[in-house]
Amino acid sequence: MDLRIVAFNLIARDATLRTLLANYARRLESDGTPDERTASCFVSLRWTVDERSSAPAGSELLTLQVHAPRDDSCSLAELDRVLQRLRTALTTVGPNPCLSARCLTTSGAVPDSRFGTVVRTSTWRITPVSTEARAAAPTGLVPWSVWSGPGGCGLLVPGVGVLSLN
Repeated sequence: MDLRIVAFNLIARDATLRTLLANYARRLESDGTPDERTASCFVSLRWTVDERSSAPAGSELLTLQVHAPRDDSCSLAELDRVLQRLRTALTTVGPNPCLSARCLTTSGAVPDSRFGTVVRTSTWRITPVSTEARAAAPTGLVPWSVWSGPGGCGLLVPGVGVLSLN
């Protein structure tokens, strides 16, 4: 399993986040031309292998940068809303979770002169969830015996009586 693809798909399921990722791609394609510098918010992703000795095996670090226009009075609130959406996308657990996401740090808002934006950075540890079958607790069975009395067919359960099989 590729953690990067799984995490990206979790983020891209959210239509707003998908749009913000596309905004970043458009920014890179335009190479910062003036008409694109005033575009709305965007999100960028950067992956690195988590090489710390305390890191779980196979874990990677995902650095998310959320950018908003510097001259917009609502930029800081927008950054917070986007970071909350990213948190929800990465930590919502489905029926068969294959990764675990934990936020390690989130920065304050700082200006980014490259894009003319204000940016907040959040670093996440993405870890694979073990797919090994967990040992199930032994099932406690009720002692029983087949009732073999004349004309009867059933189970004799101590404390309950006879359970009919018909």
